[in-house]
Amino acid sequence: MKLTICICTYNRNESLKSCIKSINKLVNQSSIKINIIIIDNSKNFNVVKIKNKLINISKYKIIFLNEKKRGIVNARNKFLKSLKNVTPNFICFFDDDCIVDKYWLKNVIKTSKTFKADVITGPQVYQKNRINKNLINYSSFFEKNYNNSVCEVNWAASNNVFINYSILKNNKLLFDINLNKFGIGEDQLFFSLLKKRGNSIYWNKNVKVYEKSHFHRTNLLWLVKRSFRLGVLGHYLDKKIHGVIFGYNYNYVKSLYYLLKSFLYMLLFFNKYSRINAINFFARFIGRVSGPFVFKKIDFLKI
Repeated sequence: MKLTICICTYNRNESLKSCIKSINKLVNQSSIKINIIIIDNSKNFNVVKIKNKLINISKYKIIFLNEKKRGIVNARNKFLKSLKNVTPNFICFFDDDCIVDKYWLKNVIKTSKTFKADVITGPQVYQKNRINKNLINYSSFFEKNYNNSVCEVNWAASNNVFINYSILKNNKLLFDINLNKFGIGEDQLFFSLLKKRGNSIYWNKNVKVYEKSHFHRTNLLWLVKRSFRLGVLGHYLDKKIHGVIFGYNYNYVKSLYYLLKSFLYMLLFFNKYSRINAINFFARFIGRVSGPFVFKKIDFLKI
């Protein structure tokens, strides 16, 4: 059985080294052959500077590719198109700044066998800021949490996902280039469409990766901007998943839902996290309402 790991990277050479080292520590069965494809999204192929270093520290074969067109969609699609030369049985996506839990692969294989899952995902666990533990990592407000340890879900994030490659060959699906300018949302649409076509997606709390806290994500303004961006692209996702007419209607129903949630959290104003959630959902509401009018005009890669 062959597993190909994709890591898209952009000027994060040091964290990329740590990611590769964590992959080395995976508890692996001898029957699983692993290789890694690194897609460098910088114009000057920046990862070449540490190419030999990565080859030396990795237990597994690494293929280096460069995608000069800026954006995560271009990088991930470069990977998908390259697979015809690799022919894996399974693929997975990791971010370049994550640390993979050593039991990740063991738990993925167990979930795959138990639930016959086509796609398997899990949490991204944020590590505490070592400099100031009192800082709030606003990334955690966007992480999906479920009541059960294993459950079927509607979509997966591409920072931690395992996919049966045969379903991609059958569906001939790529990440939507129209979402490249947002830097987010392309994975939600990609996996939602796979789900709509009858493929199963399971979330397992033990299929986890770790990510250090990024300082810029401890700023409340970062949360506001991200929530607004998710709101703006929300109507596009709804149209693609549910159709134009239902998609537009669904968008405004969701707008009211986020506005109501914002008001409900405001009732608990004296609680710090309730205030943050109120701001979070109000920004999402504004993005949802304005999304149909500003979607084509905004390019977050240039902001």
